[in-house]
Amino acid sequence: MKFKTVKPFVKWAGGKSQLLGEIRKKYPDTIERYCEPFVGGGAVLLDVLANFQPKEVLINDVNAELTNAYVQVRDNVDKLVDRLSEMQNEFWMMNEDERKEYYYKQREHFNELIGNNDSLNEKAALFIFLNKTCFNGLYRVNSKGLYNVPMGAYKKPSICDEVSIRLISGLLKNVEIMLFNSKGGNYEIQNNNRRNDFRGFLS
Repeated sequence: MKFKTVKPFVKWAGGKSQLLGEIRKKYPDTIERYCEPFVGGGAVLLDVLANFQPKEVLINDVNAELTNAYVQVRDNVDKLVDRLSEMQNEFWMMNEDERKEYYYKQREHFNELIGNNDSLNEKAALFIFLNKTCFNGLYRVNSKGLYNVPMGAYKKPSICDEVSIRLISGLLKNVEIMLFNSKGGNYEIQNNNRRNDFRGFLS
């Protein structure tokens, strides 16, 4: 089987993009239903979606801002791409000092939106912007739950990969996206298991 590879729209600690060659050896011949309780960057999820077209897909993560980003990519891709493109154009035109000021202003705005259900598309755009421009693509919060990763050193970061984001949006159209803690999400997925399900615990 010749596999198509889809690059995740965010970098994520523990992502499995580099291990797909080995992971693919574990795939069954067909996948009709795929469940993943800790989706993270979604390398395995996107690989399954692109190469097996399962009829049902259920994913979960414990990070509310990450799951919101998946939902916005799936449901509101036009608005999301427009905002990311705007931020990319602004960021690319700035010198280093201007970039620092811009980055920390966007980080502050993102922190204002954390934990509420307002401006979900804007919050997802900020989440992706910070992921692409922060140090090593980390997601880290302080004791108050506020994102505190410093800016990274990238000359021309790909903040808006429109072709890739739109491709992923199409792949996610029929994916059920849930937000549970590690115990709750795993319980929910375990209780939704059916015979011949393929479950991912890797990406």
